[in-house]
Amino acid sequence: MPDVRRKILVAVFLIAAVILPLCPSFERPGLAMDEGALLVYPELIAQGQVPYRDFETFYGPANGWVLTAAYAVSGPSISSERTVGLCYRVLILAAIFLLVQRRGGATLAGGCVVVAGLLLIPFGLPAYAWIGAVVCALWSLWCVSRADSPGYTFCGGVLAALVLLFRPDFGPAIMAAALPLFLLMTKEKRWTYLAGVALGLAPYGYVTIAAGPEQVLNNLVLFPVFYSSPGRHMPISSAPSYLLNMFALHLVATGLNIVAGLIGIRRDRTDRSARILLGLGLLGLGLTHQAAQRLDIGHLVAPALLSLAFLPVSIFTLYGRWRSRPAAPAFAFLAPALVVVVLQFVAPVTGMSTLNRLVDSVNGDVHYAVFVEHRGRTFPISSVPVAADVDAVLKRVETMSRPGQRLFVGPSDLRRTNYNDTFFYYLLPQLHPATYFLEMNPMSANRPNSRLAADVASADW
Repeated sequence: MPDVRRKILVAVFLIAAVILPLCPSFERPGLAMDEGALLVYPELIAQGQVPYRDFETFYGPANGWVLTAAYAVSGPSISSERTVGLCYRVLILAAIFLLVQRRGGATLAGGCVVVAGLLLIPFGLPAYAWIGAVVCALWSLWCVSRADSPGYTFCGGVLAALVLLFRPDFGPAIMAAALPLFLLMTKEKRWTYLAGVALGLAPYGYVTIAAGPEQVLNNLVLFPVFYSSPGRHMPISSAPSYLLNMFALHLVATGLNIVAGLIGIRRDRTDRSARILLGLGLLGLGLTHQAAQRLDIGHLVAPALLSLAFLPVSIFTLYGRWRSRPAAPAFAFLAPALVVVVLQFVAPVTGMSTLNRLVDSVNGDVHYAVFVEHRGRTFPISSVPVAADVDAVLKRVETMSRPGQRLFVGPSDLRRTNYNDTFFYYLLPQLHPATYFLEMNPMSANRPNSRLAADVASADW
């Protein structure tokens, strides 16, 4: 019992230490389309609209439902959205600690939490769907690892299915991650797990009936994977050097995690910790496509988080295997420290950003953005001139429009639909969106025979 209390105290202390420098992220500028959609879509869902039928989105419905529930309690706001994002991150850190501590103890688990924090802190607090998917994936593996309990096995299946409800494109990754533990289950446990998967996927049945199979297929498969993907791709060679270095480090870490897991399984086929490590390595590998598609910090964090946060476990395991005896307890501290040093060498921006956020959190008077307010709603803008322009537009529309009229927001050249100021729909709630394309995706909104022209024609503003 004292050992359990010590682990709980270590986990709480380290997670709190990561949360502290995340707090200034509540003041960071909002992302016009990405966070704008996180504010607008849940409100539309609360009004009875259905994703894919009434508005386009390339993500699963789960994140919108979670935010709808959060806004029902606290009201729609950028603070509420980022609070959900903070909760996602706390759940990720807690899952990392629990998955690691059973193999390397509290010291190694705490070190892995620190590595995860260095990756999460610079990224900020947006409640993106991929963050929710990673939460479900990690907790699914933790549940399945407790093979003595059919209830945990069932919950592991439900959570694995929820990964697809957040991000359908994560399907291959979670299936590969679950496979090592699934193969170790008895026949009865496998059916229990699959029953949980079936229950977790049931909401897709509702969405398919409500939106129609064609629209669900278009939004979740055809357009994001086949049509829009080339227009959203950025060549890897165009990325800054520190991102290229982080991507290379992610690939190396993924390979080491898979090798360490396979070596552990070869030594003992019933070793659940080794199977978890292999599953985590396969999960990180399965998300690599996200970074390869567009190598920016937002798309690299997901796979790098899963590879680098668990790299200390692989180093700890492989070192013990090389020495033909368990690694010394001191190495449980040295392995995470090594990963931190290497990460700071290849991408020093992560450490500097974390340090700046920590100083800002202690300072207590930090303003990264200018908050534009309209009708009791606020949105953080990156600069004073842009905020002044946004405020002028809002006041002009407010003066000239009537509640219930239709509003269209889009880029100046509708032949290029790569981005959009979706947050305007949130700041003008008295007007109804005039278009299906609240976000703008290339080769979708501007495709031949798109309904975009008719939507524009229907708009009052």
